[in-house]
Amino acid sequence: MKRHQLIQTVQRYAQLTLRQLAERLPAEAAARPRCPVTRYLLGCCCLDQGRAALGVRHLMVAYHAEPRLESAALLVFAGLSWIGQREAALLPVLLTTWDEFRRPQFDRTWPERLLLDAFAAPEPGLGQAPLLARRLWRLPLTTLRDQIREAMPSPAAALYPLLAVPV
Repeated sequence: MKRHQLIQTVQRYAQLTLRQLAERLPAEAAARPRCPVTRYLLGCCCLDQGRAALGVRHLMVAYHAEPRLESAALLVFAGLSWIGQREAALLPVLLTTWDEFRRPQFDRTWPERLLLDAFAAPEPGLGQAPLLARRLWRLPLTTLRDQIREAMPSPAAALYPLLAVPV
């Protein structure tokens, strides 16, 4: 995807609410099946809805269409692990996957930063949190953000020692 197309697509989607995105993305993916932004966001929506297998599929297409979306690859492998651990929360599965894949810095390319910045949510008290927690917070997954929000200010943060690992 060309730079200006990627920017325009991200900007167009960033103007929508999460509900509008969830409603529009399936039709957008059908109309433009190789659009990495559409597939990435649709994959994240599916993960948020607990539809991990479908989310993995969309994220895989996103990564193949735009390999600089490294978080898509991370989410693919985390999603595959999560399918086998349905009772588990996404956060510990994602942390384990991140560690197993040699702790990738998934926000270092301009297309990925553009996408993550466009869908960033305010960080509630994460200013002092470890870098990994702040990086994971940037992923457009409300389920993951809820789990990070719950884990960080409480004793539950000790259950996720990887959040405190220097990256």
